[in-house]
Amino acid sequence: MTDILIAHASDLHLTLDTLRIRARDLLNKRALSYLSWQRRRLIHRTDMLRRVMADITAHKVDMLAVTGDLTNLGLPDECAQAARWLSELPMPVTVVPGNHDALVSSDWHQSIGRWAPWMGPLPFPFVRRVGPVALIGINSAHPTPCFQASGDIGAHQAARLADALEETGRQGLCRVVMIHHPPLARLTPRRKSLRDADRFAACIARHGAELVLHGHTHVSTIATLPAPDGPVPVVGVASASARSPDPARAASWNLVHISPAANGGYRTEITRRIMLPDGRATATPPIIFTPAASSPVHSGISTPR
Repeated sequence: MTDILIAHASDLHLTLDTLRIRARDLLNKRALSYLSWQRRRLIHRTDMLRRVMADITAHKVDMLAVTGDLTNLGLPDECAQAARWLSELPMPVTVVPGNHDALVSSDWHQSIGRWAPWMGPLPFPFVRRVGPVALIGINSAHPTPCFQASGDIGAHQAARLADALEETGRQGLCRVVMIHHPPLARLTPRRKSLRDADRFAACIARHGAELVLHGHTHVSTIATLPAPDGPVPVVGVASASARSPDPARAASWNLVHISPAANGGYRTEITRRIMLPDGRATATPPIIFTPAASSPVHSGISTPR
């Protein structure tokens, strides 16, 4: 087996500054998000995202996994801008949508559907192969009322997820699940949570996985979910465009190194790469998960309690 390197980034929030926002675009929930952007534009910076992408490119990864929120308002022009951005990247990319990408009901082909070249066969969850790795993409992002940013996977998608995990597991693949909302209730307030996190957790507990990647919280975290062959790491990452002096919130990406384990299965090594606002780049010590391990070998990423 060839080792596989995956870069995990999330919550890019590509700038609105180059787009024309019309008044009619804001006659819905987008108005609140647009007002919020006037504050967040000072945090989500194009220069920080460029540094993240330059660092990812330098590591020559086999795949970039983006767990949602490429946009701010989910406008068709934003989705088109994000598609152009994706098309110019020098590495393969897999994308799942975030809540900002599905802020209000929109025509699929004019919005998130523009990113179909960077997804697998739909409907969700899709499966994309990278050597012995199966990227399984979940859609947890659906329009919600004002002041809500929650998500869900639903019963039908959960049933298909169970089938995908079972089939890729039978094939002996390393199963990496991508989802925008964190699938543990304690990681975010209720109004921003995955409403059916218990359904997701039950699916993992029954069918297993090797890794879950998520975004949404804008904080780098690591936790676990129980599964038949041992705990499954659940890894979140800060926004890839955030300017912050706090290392847990500063623009970051996760380098995921997947290799064969000595006793069978897969060894997963996770290193967080952090872009500090003073121009320095730093990295956490790697966290290593092996099959049936009860805990990571080393914890260098902030772990929620």
